[in-house]
Order: sequence, then structure tokens, then C-alpha cells
Amino acid sequence: MSRKSLRRTLVASLLLLSSISPAVAELYAAASVTLAKAKTDEVNLSAAKALFDTRSACFVDARPEYTYDKSHIKGACSLSDSRFDEQFPDFRQKITTGTLLVIYCVGPSCPKARHVAEKLKKNGYRNIKVFSGGLVEWSHAGFPIEE
Repeated sequence: MSRKSLRRTLVASLLLLSSISPAVAELYAAASVTLAKAKTDEVNLSAAKALFDTRSACFVDARPEYTYDKSHIKGACSLSDSRFDEQFPDFRQKITTGTLLVIYCVGPSCPKARHVAEKLKKNGYRNIKVFSGGLVEWSHAGFPIEE
């Protein structure tokens, strides 16, 4: 069994058990946060939710501002791909370069999150994760959004 397969099996097992026991739920959350902070630059839905629940990351919406204003992950800030240069000075004043960032857009087919992640890297941010499931996956899971 490959390392990736083993990791998926472990996460799936913890998720199943977490629905039965609160103690296992805490273990699952801790494991998800650990996986989310791993060297990979992408996080899945469960890892993104664990970072959200533990307030371990700043969520950044890469969609245009007018779509952000309609709805976004609760607490996320807007840093749109299309207006990055105009919004970035304000973002830089509020968010330090060491902050763990989770960048998202609408869903897997949207390139905006990766574009914003690359722009942030060019500006000194290194602790960046991309949540490619985006707002679609987040909202379908019933997780907190602001409208």
C-alpha cells in the first residue's frame, strides 16, 4: 500500500469513527490539521474545515469582489485575482507574511486561487495552501458561509 493510500485510509477511518465518539472526533481534527500543514500546497475539504474550526489559517477568496459580496466562507477576506494590485496593499497591512493562508475560488475548475497564490508567493508569502474544492464544495458540505 502506498503512503498516499495509507494516509487516505487513516483519514477515512478517523472520519467514520469521529461520528461515533467525541474523543475520536478530536483526534480526527488534530490529524486533519497536521495533514493540512504538511508540505503539500493543496488542502482537501476536511483539512480546510479543520483549519477553519481551529482558527489556524486565514481564508482568502480569490473570486471577484462582487461575488465575494454575495457569499463567501465565513470570515474570509477578499483578494481577487482581477484586482490583486489594488487590494494587495491593504491585505499586506492586515495579514503578515508568516500567516497560514488558505486560498480558494469557486471550485476545482477555477484557476483564480492558484493565480492569487502565485502572486502572494512573489510578494513574500510562503505559508500558502490552495483549497481547490472552493466555495461550491464548502457550501455543499453545509459549512459556514456569510451572505
